[in-house]
Amino acid sequence: MIKPVTYQGVFNFAANLYALEVKSRFIDQSKANGYYKGYGTELAATVVGQQIKIDTGAFVVQGRMNEVTSPEILSPQIFDGFVGYVCARVETYHPSDGENCTLVAYVNRTFEAIALRQDDIYAADADNVNKVYELPIYSFEISGTNIVKLNKLIGAVDDYAKIKAIVDNALATAQAAMTTANGAVTTANAANSKADNAVTTANAASTTANNAAETVAEQHEQMTAEIAELAAAITKGQGSVVKDGDTPIAVYNVENVVETDDEIIITGGDV
Repeated sequence: MIKPVTYQGVFNFAANLYALEVKSRFIDQSKANGYYKGYGTELAATVVGQQIKIDTGAFVVQGRMNEVTSPEILSPQIFDGFVGYVCARVETYHPSDGENCTLVAYVNRTFEAIALRQDDIYAADADNVNKVYELPIYSFEISGTNIVKLNKLIGAVDDYAKIKAIVDNALATAQAAMTTANGAVTTANAANSKADNAVTTANAASTTANNAAETVAEQHEQMTAEIAELAAAITKGQGSVVKDGDTPIAVYNVENVVETDDEIIITGGDV
């Protein structure tokens, strides 16, 4: 048995507006579908022979809430190689009964070949005109005469958890970016420090080079003077060498040299 929850019933209740409110709580409002965690057996499904059993749980289809209060048994047509869907079929206008939601099984050669009716059940006339929306909640395959690969398609209603995960991820990304930025600042400061050291080293090298240049200039000037003095001391065109013993004399002062017209006085000794 399935008990309708958000439907017109016998009271003046705008079920479509309530469905709109439920829809607004979903991130993807075109898919306001899902089962509620921790309620019943969360629509657990099992294969029993050639049948599919859907167990208890509560769920919404396009914002319309439903509850499976006791297991539902479906008997799909069996054709080897076919595939199928178990669908929650929602119908909005059932004023004389409570058959607003039923579970149905459709099969065909491919999933794409299974035609589903999906009307706009949020429309204002949905409380007066029967609108239908079929949501696949399980898929399955048929092998021989057996139902295999029963797969749950309906997800849990957990958009709040999804939003929290998104926010947590954004925070983690921001923190990682901040860490990266701080690392970049540290690297830049280190590079700046190295640059300052390089400038200091270059300045010191420049000072050393300037001092060396001054020293060379001074020595060049002294050497130039000495060379000029030596050049002046050498008699032009002469190749003679003046020595004191074996040591060549660059400058020989003739101030005290005896000339031929000098008078020499010798004293001492016996006559």
